[in-house]
Amino acid sequence: MVVGAVMVTAIGGGWMAAERQAPKVGFKPELLIQLDVASLDRSIEFYTKKLGFRLTERRDDLKFAHLVTSVPGVQIGLGEVPSPQPKGIVLNFEVTNTDAGRRALEAAGVVFQGETLLIPGKVKLAGFTDPDGHRLRLAGPPK
Repeated sequence: MVVGAVMVTAIGGGWMAAERQAPKVGFKPELLIQLDVASLDRSIEFYTKKLGFRLTERRDDLKFAHLVTSVPGVQIGLGEVPSPQPKGIVLNFEVTNTDAGRRALEAAGVVFQGETLLIPGKVKLAGFTDPDGHRLRLAGPPK
């Protein structure tokens, strides 16, 4: 029987736990976050003009665009679909100063949802959405 990452086996009427080895997958230090969007044009404009990400590929035949973020190894893929349905995922982008980042994005036309949240001693969060309702946040030091 497997419990979490530990294999539990019955031995002589008792139970013994043994660590299970993680599979050797060969993960690379890269992550592509795929988001469904209603309009490639609108989403590309939001992510490039407002957030400053860089468009590296657009495939109209596949209704797909690929963007590089300012975070090394983290990319965003935009796939156009008739009815995108964003779910509970929140993308937190680490910033050096949440208040300054918020002011800069507000000046670019980004509308934030509510006040900036301070978790004392931990983090300062400022949340907003993209044009399709995907939740994004700036996350910075709690000062």
